[in-house]
Amino acid sequence: MVGAVVLVAFLWSLWVVLGAGRDLKEVESQARVMRAALVRGDAVGARAALERYQEAADAADDTTHGVTWSVFGAVPLLGDDAEGVATVAEVLADLGRDGLTPVADAADEVTAGSFRPVAHTFPLERIAALEEPAARSEKAFDAAGARLAEVDSSGFLGPIGTAFDSLEALVDDARGTLQSTYRASRLMPRMLGQGDARNYLMVLQNNAESRSSGGLPGSLSLIHARDGKVEITEQVDMAELGATPGRPVLPLSDEERKLFGEILGTVGVDATMTPDFPRASDLIRARWEQVRGQRLDGVLYVDPVVVSYLLRAIGPVPVAGYAPVSAANVVSRVENEIYALTAGTEAQSDYQEAVAKAVFDVFSDGYGSPADVIRALVAGVDEGRVRMHFFSDVAQREIAGTPIAGEFVDRAETPPVVGVYVNDAGPTKMQYYLRQRAQLFSRSCAGGRQELGTTLTFTNATPPRADELPDAITGEFFPGNRTDPGQQLLVVYVSAPVGGSVEEVTIDGQSAGDPTVTTYAGREVATIGLLLDPGQSRTVDVLLRTAKGESADPRLEMSPGVAPGSSNATASSACRTR
Repeated sequence: MVGAVVLVAFLWSLWVVLGAGRDLKEVESQARVMRAALVRGDAVGARAALERYQEAADAADDTTHGVTWSVFGAVPLLGDDAEGVATVAEVLADLGRDGLTPVADAADEVTAGSFRPVAHTFPLERIAALEEPAARSEKAFDAAGARLAEVDSSGFLGPIGTAFDSLEALVDDARGTLQSTYRASRLMPRMLGQGDARNYLMVLQNNAESRSSGGLPGSLSLIHARDGKVEITEQVDMAELGATPGRPVLPLSDEERKLFGEILGTVGVDATMTPDFPRASDLIRARWEQVRGQRLDGVLYVDPVVVSYLLRAIGPVPVAGYAPVSAANVVSRVENEIYALTAGTEAQSDYQEAVAKAVFDVFSDGYGSPADVIRALVAGVDEGRVRMHFFSDVAQREIAGTPIAGEFVDRAETPPVVGVYVNDAGPTKMQYYLRQRAQLFSRSCAGGRQELGTTLTFTNATPPRADELPDAITGEFFPGNRTDPGQQLLVVYVSAPVGGSVEEVTIDGQSAGDPTVTTYAGREVATIGLLLDPGQSRTVDVLLRTAKGESADPRLEMSPGVAPGSSNATASSACRTR
């Protein structure tokens, strides 16, 4: 009789465990289905997945808070795991009720085109209406993150610990997305001229001539915004704003003079040699207002690669006076072919300005799927191709600390960040043929201080017969040019995390001796010069250390190049056991 009771109790316990496991797997599955539906703009599919998610999460929550589960919690070795699973089930159920419903409601609005501009006018009231559901959802995810942070997962069994860490990372990622949405809903009405007109300078960065920011700031478009209506009112090339030899438009710090030289402040196209977008924006604004006499409220940075992402969503775009551009050809036409086909800088600038205006016009007329357009812009932000700076302290606070702000900060960071910033020292348009890649590794950990290694690979993919390329591309005969046709001369800055250090630099396996290391915004920065002959690849390895106590997963940020994608990534910290 006792054996039968024990057997029944065992079978019942097994059934409870298996049932909870099935429910939690269904929760995970439906969360992925919902995410995929949201990405493709399928609001109906997202809501259906949410309903199935809620059913499974509620069932798992009920199971893990029943009498049988409380018995598991009292069993040695299993107690922590049982309590952890119960917490996960409760958090997931709460998110299904309070966190994901507003997200699904917002997807309904986006799919219906509620944020789509019409005739260059954005619907400010509808955008502002997103603030409340975004804030409600963000609050739920904040609470979920706080609950999970209270759980000590160090004693969990392997699979449970891995699943718990994965959930915690997903919740943190969702919190970041919701914070961005909340900020945007508060900021965009003001940004788009609600109550007062605004003027923004859109900078089209040319990746064919590398800068720390990603590319030379070439075509400039003045965007006027009032009550949601946006239009380009003026276009010029940065070169037209001139240079001021010996007279920087703003005072430069000793660090800036030592690292970048005086040209940072005297030559407009070199303002983005600094990787700090707020500083570059201040320099560009000063030059614009000095020469053009117009007040600016902010600077928006884009490049032809993110334009190609937008054209995937929008389709081919007609360009007044020229052939249409598409996702497949806009980068090559703007960054390479125009220099091969036209000799004069004025004709080259006219074409780049015409393309910038054509794409801006179709974007602000609401062409393309809203979800696809948003996805294109998000990819641009992630890869460092879209950046924004506001000159209003109130507006800038909304984006401070987020990727779109592009800050090179001097305060302690979480995670620690290693920066790789590429600049053309030719000067040329040869980086159209540059292929660059970077990888970051956390090699060891001692006393909470990580030893980091980053490997950089640069390849000069210049086509055969490079000497036949036009001067506008090779830079031959350009004053100050230091390369032969087909060569690329790069200056690469590698920055250590805040409070960290640059220890060693090797180039193609050979020690570079004592690396040239200076400081910028309190961070150590190594300056590395590389000359690439046609077809040549070179590898740079840099050894760095984080500050003491910086045990979080380190992140790599690299200047975006002409090829789609990015080396931006997070590495696993050697200080954290897995």
